[in-house]
Amino acid sequence: MNWSGLAGATDLSRCARQAVWPPPSSSSASEQQIANVTRGPSIISAGLCHVTLPSDDLAGNRAQDMLPAARALFRPVRGRLAAYSLAVLFAVLAIAVRFAADHLLPPGFPFLTFFPAVIIAAFIGGRGPGALCAAISFFASWFYFIPPFESFELSVPVATALLFFSAVVVVDIWLIDGLQQRQARLEENQDQLAAMADQQTLLFKELQHRVANNLASVSSMLRLQRRQIERDPASAMRILESADTRIELMGRVHRQLYDPAARELALPEQIESVVRHAQDVAAASHVTIEVNAVDARIAVDRMMTLMLLVTEVLNNSIKHAFAEGQPGEVRLTLERRGSSRLRLTIADNGRGFYPASGNEAPRHRGLGTTIIKGFVAQLGGEVTTDSSNGVTTVVEFPEDAD
Repeated sequence: MNWSGLAGATDLSRCARQAVWPPPSSSSASEQQIANVTRGPSIISAGLCHVTLPSDDLAGNRAQDMLPAARALFRPVRGRLAAYSLAVLFAVLAIAVRFAADHLLPPGFPFLTFFPAVIIAAFIGGRGPGALCAAISFFASWFYFIPPFESFELSVPVATALLFFSAVVVVDIWLIDGLQQRQARLEENQDQLAAMADQQTLLFKELQHRVANNLASVSSMLRLQRRQIERDPASAMRILESADTRIELMGRVHRQLYDPAARELALPEQIESVVRHAQDVAAASHVTIEVNAVDARIAVDRMMTLMLLVTEVLNNSIKHAFAEGQPGEVRLTLERRGSSRLRLTIADNGRGFYPASGNEAPRHRGLGTTIIKGFVAQLGGEVTTDSSNGVTTVVEFPEDAD
């Protein structure tokens, strides 16, 4: 029995039992609370338990350490001049060694030292240098080491020998070149996979951070709405419906911004997509929403806050500005103010600041306004409202640097 593995499993079980999961402490419901939700990652403390598992894969680790050296062996040298120069050098060395060993060899081995020269030249320099070394070896062996010596006289036996030499070196160079091309494709694929893994790791960290912050945002909004229910129990159903709408919109925005295909969309397209989501969730086909936005530099975290701000203002307009089924218009504009600031304007032609019914809070003092101010604080901006003709909400905030 593997007692060391059993001990490791026991340690892991004891570590799991010792984990601590403290519930989050309650906090006051205010605009500042909502503004602080996404300023830093949420941290959950847990009991730490270090377990060392036995490892018997040292040989595998040594093999991984040898991979870079093996890759370098199959990679041609950089610089074509150096590669061709080395090919000529190997051919000359092969000729010199063949002359030096001529008296030690029996007749009939004219190509003996040229095969390794061609193989080494192809490994180091690639297909072209290997072919150059093979050509020099072909003529040198024919001229110096095939009788009649120091001549290019061609006979059937000589032609047969040269043909076999040519066939062998061509196959050698072809195999080596194919191996190097496959190695290059493998390294390229590994680089792509490493880049994709890094991107996925970054995306996972962003998702982890945003999910925790969004859950904290939901918790804060629910606390505010719970206090509203405590003050006015009769409005519980309306408040729960409002919470359901906000959470659904937040989920849609979250899925959109972290969809790998949608991350490449420009800011105006992102805003138009969020506007469609808000209109669909509110079933507000009777309201016409016009979007006119410039492209701008906004980080993913701030992009999420901006989109939630847009959905909240639109939700307020759709919900309060128009009677049920009444046609209306909402204009959304995002424009630059100077070189480093942006202005978001959302204007409706509805009925302005006053309750739609006796059970609703005024639009300028309700929960939606509190949430909007919290999102504006997250963006580091300022918000103003005007109700002279419908309601116009203007938010100015800084654009991200390059």
